[in-house]
Amino acid sequence: MKAKTKKILDNLNKITEKKVDRFAPKPTTPDTNRMWKSAHESGITPLPKSYEPIKWIKETEDDGTVDYWTPFDRIYGGLTQIKLIQKDGTEYHGKIHKKRRLVKGLNGTNFYQEIRVTADGRWFDNSGFPIDPPTKVEDEEQKETAGFARRELTEEEKAEQAKWKAEEERKMLEKLK
Repeated sequence: MKAKTKKILDNLNKITEKKVDRFAPKPTTPDTNRMWKSAHESGITPLPKSYEPIKWIKETEDDGTVDYWTPFDRIYGGLTQIKLIQKDGTEYHGKIHKKRRLVKGLNGTNFYQEIRVTADGRWFDNSGFPIDPPTKVEDEEQKETAGFARRELTEEEKAEQAKWKAEEERKMLEKLK
């Protein structure tokens, strides 16, 4: 490729690039996306194996207490809108699928838990925390569309319909003659 052609192509690439907004705020990790070491070690909300080795950030409070935290991905939203805030503070723009799994409750009854999975393979429970990929997962059931209910016909009604159908067929054949 000639130097002149290369220069023209480079200039074309510069035209399509989005300009960086230098006044836009830099993404930060929200406080709700921080896993504190004390909570992690207690086993209440463990991080999945994909986060290992965990890099802890030291934080000292004004009264001198020291604790460590690490950022993690978390899903936020409700029925209509779901968004994933990644551990670097940016929003994930890929597809997020809804699934469900059967979980045994503390009182022995089973129930379905809603879980989410991203297109790149990250799994989240129904509170938005990351989890290890489950072994058994079902796709969310498709909701049935509203329609008309049809009742089952009785034998008399079926016989009467057959009689009318035979009569209509006989009339059609007479017209053909």
